[in-house]
Amino acid sequence: MPHESLGSSGVTKLTDWNADRQNLLAATLSATPAQRLAWLEDALQLAYASGALKPRSPVAQSDWDAAFLESR
Repeated sequence: MPHESLGSSGVTKLTDWNADRQNLLAATLSATPAQRLAWLEDALQLAYASGALKPRSPVAQSDWDAAFLESR
């Protein structure tokens, strides 16, 4: 269903959901690696601050080595 949005020129224009999705995809694909990393860092910070993610404890080297040897 079409909805109104404010264009960069300040003029209200009609867009539809498909166009919004295409614009989001284009913006996502044109993001640089630095922009993507910055977004990821912001998302992780928000997730930790909100309690959605719990801080992880470091893995001891002996546990890491044991897990690696088991996978072989």
